[in-house]
Amino acid sequence: MSRMVCSLAPGKVILLGEHFVVKGMPAIGAAVTLYARVCVSRGQGRVESRQLGLLLDLSSNTVNDKGLYRVVEELAGRFGLKRDFHATIDSEIPISSGMGSSAAVAVSTTHALLSFAGVEPDKKVVWEVSFEAEKVYHVRPSGVDNTLSTYGGVMVYERGVFNRVKTRWPDDVLIVIADSGVKRSTGSVVADVLNRYDKYSKVMSRIYDAASELVRDAIKSIETGDFARLGELMNINHGLLSSIGVSSRVLESIVWAMRDAGALGAKISGAGRGGIVIGLVETSKVPSVIEKIKSLGLAPLVVQIDDEGVRRAPDNRTSQG
Repeated sequence: MSRMVCSLAPGKVILLGEHFVVKGMPAIGAAVTLYARVCVSRGQGRVESRQLGLLLDLSSNTVNDKGLYRVVEELAGRFGLKRDFHATIDSEIPISSGMGSSAAVAVSTTHALLSFAGVEPDKKVVWEVSFEAEKVYHVRPSGVDNTLSTYGGVMVYERGVFNRVKTRWPDDVLIVIADSGVKRSTGSVVADVLNRYDKYSKVMSRIYDAASELVRDAIKSIETGDFARLGELMNINHGLLSSIGVSSRVLESIVWAMRDAGALGAKISGAGRGGIVIGLVETSKVPSVIEKIKSLGLAPLVVQIDDEGVRRAPDNRTSQG
């Protein structure tokens, strides 16, 4: 018998403010109840994903995921992690959709490997190690993804600083996610927006100021539990995102489908020109929103806010080995 430990870490959505953070404006992100789960047992230094196959085999020096290799190197250097583990990743977070799937995997893997090594997985350490992986994946990451995955909840991000929003998030307000299935390069979308900013700087600067004011209003709405107002602010935010050139016909059709079906608000979440659309939906309207999304040939996901962040999975168990 050998011990198996499992950890899980949530994915994320951006409620308001994406793109505008590049110029120092605030954004609001939230951890949600879609998870990357990692289980570690005794083995020979392998990391496998149920979705992506073999990622690491240290016994044969096979490295298909340089970010996770960085995690293993960091843990070996800092805590003496040995190559006697077998990690299995099972993630329900859509890949390349703007939901922080790579960060959640890095966070969950770090947490599980620390537990397996007999080290209490302090969240500050988990954040530091997973951020090293994010540097491999994204070169200059903001830290939004692995921060939300590590700590959970709703957070405001502004100029590299994170602050938790005191939420009164009711059980009868959910987030419905529709993945457009359209893949895009975040870097190229951001570059296009910045080029537009340079070309029309006076106009664009006012749009960015409006985005900043909108986020501050949204924080108050979340703190006071005014989710009808939050939905309206999400709609305004979507309009601002459309104005800077990151929407598309496909995304607009999803946004309007959600609104027509009764969502309090709906918008792009992430870089745009693909990826996901999120809707703020009261439970009574969820069935109609789901039906409308399915009529577009898409598979909706319904999530809540995850306040806890990364943690040991509740069904850790012992395995034969």
